[in-house]
Amino acid sequence: MPGRIMIAFLLLALLAHPAPAAPQASAITTEVLPNGLTVVAAESHTSDVVTLNAWMKVGSRDETDEMNGAAHFVEHLLFKGTYRRSPGEMSREVESIGGQLNASTSFDFTQYYIVAASRFFDRMLDLQADALMNSTLEPAEVDRERTVVLQELALVDDSPGRSGFIRLYATLYQAHPYRRPVGGQRPIIQRMTRDELYGFYRAHYGPANVTLIVAGDVAAAEVMAKVRRVLGSWRHPVQPKAAAPAEPPPAEIRRVAVERDVRAVTLLMGWIGADVRSPDHYALDVLVAVLGQGRGARLTRSLRDRQQLVQSVNVGFGTSIDPGLFVISAVADPPQAGRVEPAVLAELAAVRAEGVTDEELERAKTLIDMDTRVSRHTSRGTASALGYAATIATLDYHETYLDRIRAVTRADVQRAASRYLDPQRYAVVTVQPRSR
Repeated sequence: MPGRIMIAFLLLALLAHPAPAAPQASAITTEVLPNGLTVVAAESHTSDVVTLNAWMKVGSRDETDEMNGAAHFVEHLLFKGTYRRSPGEMSREVESIGGQLNASTSFDFTQYYIVAASRFFDRMLDLQADALMNSTLEPAEVDRERTVVLQELALVDDSPGRSGFIRLYATLYQAHPYRRPVGGQRPIIQRMTRDELYGFYRAHYGPANVTLIVAGDVAAAEVMAKVRRVLGSWRHPVQPKAAAPAEPPPAEIRRVAVERDVRAVTLLMGWIGADVRSPDHYALDVLVAVLGQGRGARLTRSLRDRQQLVQSVNVGFGTSIDPGLFVISAVADPPQAGRVEPAVLAELAAVRAEGVTDEELERAKTLIDMDTRVSRHTSRGTASALGYAATIATLDYHETYLDRIRAVTRADVQRAASRYLDPQRYAVVTVQPRSR
């Protein structure tokens, strides 16, 4: 998904969605254990590094309004202590092998990864398995991480782009759980109890919700044998994934203006696009690159270079289990801000009426191809791409993504723009200087 503008933990996506990786020369081996856990091994011996990446099929989409932020809160706590390891021990153990440990949460998933030298794989697997199966969510750690989560929310509030992005989702989505911020809301985080968080963890953290990706300097057969031995006996049912209510496009233009202590105006325009199962999302990915990726992008050339209306302009589309947002954002000086929205709509009208040129189409496909290939250049990138595909779609999505992009035609892009980017049915959020 080129041109993503997802924010820090919101999509570490808001971001946080990794681009699907291109088909690889190395073999990908997959096995589903009897307990429902999916294991994927991608061998690559270019360096002696391995990434162990656990993808959970649970995100903010699976919360209730009363528990908004639970998935992200649990992410902060998973490695903070288990029945076998005291708080802080897991981080020290990863550090002792020179490894990296990190995680992120989004609407549709939570993911955890450890990267280290491949000779430490057994220890990495033991650590990850212990966290998945045996986290205790100690009350003292809950209170400590509550402060960290609240600090993250404050950072988002202080950013016009990030806070505007969250407001845009809340403006467009009225019924669907994508309306809720991934990080949660301050009053809910402040009152959330350890028992509530532990209940959320126990409801969703079971083998049927896990895809374990192992990418790098390993032998697939050995990986499968070791994972069977360490995680094969894990038996814990998970709460069934509820179907989310469909979100109809708005019947009108929805506008929200927020005054802040800022000098520039941040404008965000959003439309509800296609979901990952719809072939239209490939055309929308291409349209993102046409409009907003690189110096040659249509909006960059028109709004920034030719008309000099904006300081910057970005385009993003978050491919999701359910229809995600197609977002155009821009930063402008106040005297020019009122001209930005009409200028964007004029460019979109031209795409709907005339389509894109052959040159624009080929440029977009080339950019996506290179962005996708670069994204899988490391074991971490490969694991991220495989896990993302397996969690929001299937592993076949990972293998076929570039072929589907190459098959997109000018007519496909024009049709997608006409179907989804309706000039009368969108939302716009403006973060602007305070009135004097």
